[in-house]
Amino acid sequence: MSVEIKHRNGGVTIVHDLSVLDDILEADRKFNAASDAFHAKLMAMGVKAYRCNDGWVDRENHIVTFFADEREPGYYWGNRNLKNGDKIFLRGIGDSGQFALVDCMVEIGSYSVKYHYILTDEFLDENGIFHNSLITPPKMSHKKFRKMINRITERFISKKQKK
Repeated sequence: MSVEIKHRNGGVTIVHDLSVLDDILEADRKFNAASDAFHAKLMAMGVKAYRCNDGWVDRENHIVTFFADEREPGYYWGNRNLKNGDKIFLRGIGDSGQFALVDCMVEIGSYSVKYHYILTDEFLDENGIFHNSLITPPKMSHKKFRKMINRITERFISKKQKK
């Protein structure tokens, strides 16, 4: 006997070994809960649309494409009605990501809209913690910190000795 599990994104998993069915259902539940929490966090931060790094983000030219039917919390949240200044989020799957502001619409198609964006200094790290590179110092180990302090001290001392 097999069981067919229909996922909310339209995917299907067929389970032939019923002894693992509970584990698969629990993993699916955890995945959905994490995706929903991530989506809620972005929406609370004022994000109007987001997408993972799936090939529809042209990072060189700062153009992102959103589609009408993108509604997969945690991965794709499309919006074809973005305005200048709207906040979007671009990320890799299970990765850190960066916030951006829509600059202008570049192209409109039957099912998609391309927007030019400007990156901000705000990002989420791989743990989902918010940072602003202008005010958040980079994390560094004690060893790296000591090396940095030693280099600064050595420069300061060598400048004093030259005078």
